[in-house]
Amino acid sequence: MNNIVNISDFRNNISDYINRVIYNKDSFLLKKGKSIVARVVFYKEQKEILTEGKIKKYAGIWSDKEANLIRKYAKKLRKEVKLIPRKYDLSG
Repeated sequence: MNNIVNISDFRNNISDYINRVIYNKDSFLLKKGKSIVARVVFYKEQKEILTEGKIKKYAGIWSDKEANLIRKYAKKLRKEVKLIPRKYDLSG
């Protein structure tokens, strides 16, 4: 349940409100004047573990053979780029 708290009351009793959020998982809406300006809630960090399935979801669905072929072409391209003389201005 969201409790509406005046921002000056929150400022004066911040440790009490923060303890309510931490230990009771309460949440508060902060009010300044007639407007709600913020919401204070418990923050739970979620660590995302990249698994092979998730990586394929973002990278497209490639077979191992296709991925190896692309890796081979990328290595070749990197080597060729290193061979370009630095004296040329490629900016056009």
